[in-house]
Amino acid sequence: MFKAIIIDHHDSFTWNIKNWLSQSFDVQIIDCAEINAQTNLTADLIVLSPGPKSPTDYPETLRYLKTLPTNQCVLGICLGMQMMTVVSGDIVKPYSPPLHGKSSALSSQNEKMNHLQVARYHSLMCEVSDSYLTLAKTEKNIPMIIKHKEKNWLGYQFHPESFLTEQGDLYLDYIFESLDIKQ
Repeated sequence: MFKAIIIDHHDSFTWNIKNWLSQSFDVQIIDCAEINAQTNLTADLIVLSPGPKSPTDYPETLRYLKTLPTNQCVLGICLGMQMMTVVSGDIVKPYSPPLHGKSSALSSQNEKMNHLQVARYHSLMCEVSDSYLTLAKTEKNIPMIIKHKEKNWLGYQFHPESFLTEQGDLYLDYIFESLDIKQ
């Protein structure tokens, strides 16, 4: 079985994400306060959890993310995707009105995902540069799934583990389709 480490940013969804990932991964949770640039986490997948506030409120995680080799598989969920965006030098800005427990349809060229409802719990949004491919967005062009062009990073702005997300297991499979996890 593959190993995943979730860096927890003090979010109640972390345990739901652990259960969702446990279908394919042996999962360990580490508090973000325990992460520093010298931390050597060995896992097939590093997951940046959702959390309150903004990416800059978690400087330890941002510093750690900058130290990872380009081939390290990273999945960012909600705040985690925003952290990936900030580390890449892109913009995270307020989104109004905040969406907490609302769903939106994805617009994607991936036929399996196109028009599926996903759960949104965020008050910030990412503006991504050419460093990323936008693989899915909302009807208002808000990036919902991004993939870094050079690094082994995938981001979900929505919550794939939520009961409001249609076919949540599809997004678990998509991790393996999108990232270079050795099967």
